[in-house]
Amino acid sequence: MSIFSLSHRLYEDGEYTHPGYQMEDIIALIRWTLRVKQQCNVRALPVATMSGPTSGTGYLNELYEWARQIRRWTIGAAEVFHYFVVKSSRLPLSVSLPWALKFLFYYGIFLCVAPLYFITAPIITWIMLKTQILPDAGYLISSATIFAYILLGIFVIQYIWLALVFIICRLAETSFPDSIKDETSSARSAFHWLMTFSTLLGCAAIGFWAFLEISVRGKSACQHKASKKDGLILLEPTEMEKVAQDMDEQFYENVQRPETVTLKLLQ
Repeated sequence: MSIFSLSHRLYEDGEYTHPGYQMEDIIALIRWTLRVKQQCNVRALPVATMSGPTSGTGYLNELYEWARQIRRWTIGAAEVFHYFVVKSSRLPLSVSLPWALKFLFYYGIFLCVAPLYFITAPIITWIMLKTQILPDAGYLISSATIFAYILLGIFVIQYIWLALVFIICRLAETSFPDSIKDETSSARSAFHWLMTFSTLLGCAAIGFWAFLEISVRGKSACQHKASKKDGLILLEPTEMEKVAQDMDEQFYENVQRPETVTLKLLQ
C-alpha cells in the first residue's frame, strides 16, 4: 500500500491532493513537478508499517477482492501515466523523459512483464527443449542437460530470494510500535512461501489483463472502487491511536465552542 506523509506547508503550497484520483499522491507529485519545472524528489521515511489492503469474508471472496485490488492499482497507474503524458509537454525533456522511463519500468516491466517472464521462462524453455530436435552441444553450453540444470538453478535462486524476504519481514517485527507481532504460524508461512510464484504470476497476469482492458475501454475503465475490508479483525487501539483520538475529540469540541479557544489564548 502507498503510505505518504506531507507537511501542512507543502499541502498549502501544492494546493492539496485530490482523493478522487486512484493514485492521488503521484498525481500531486506530477502537479508539483509541473509547478517547479524540475524533478521533485521523494524521500523515504524509515517507519515500519503493517498493511492489509484486502480482506474478504471467505477464501473465494478474498481472492476476488485481491484480484480487484490489483486491477484497480494497474488501471490507476495507467491513468496516472496518461495524465503525465498529457502534461509532459510543459516540462523540460531532461525532466519528463527520465520520469516516464522510471514509471514505465516500475509499473510496466517490474510489476507486470518481469514476473511473467522470469517465473515462466525456466519452465517453458525446458519444455521447448524437450519438444525440439537440437544438436547435442551448443556454442556456449556443452549439453542440453547442463542448460536444464542452469534453468532449475535460476528457479531455485528466485525461491531463495523470496525466502530472504520472509525472513526480513520476521526480523523487522522488533521495530514495530507497541511490540506488534505477526502471529502467522511457521507452517502457514512456509505454505505462503511455496505459493509465492503462483501468487506473483497471478498478480502479473491480472495486471497484464488490466493494461489490455484500459487500452480497449479507455476512460470508462478508470473507476475508483476500493476493495472491501469488512473481514478485517478489529483490534484494540494502541496508545498512540488513543492519544490521536483524544486530540481529535478535543479539537472538534473546541471548534464547536470557539469561546473555549479564545479563553485558552487569553490564559
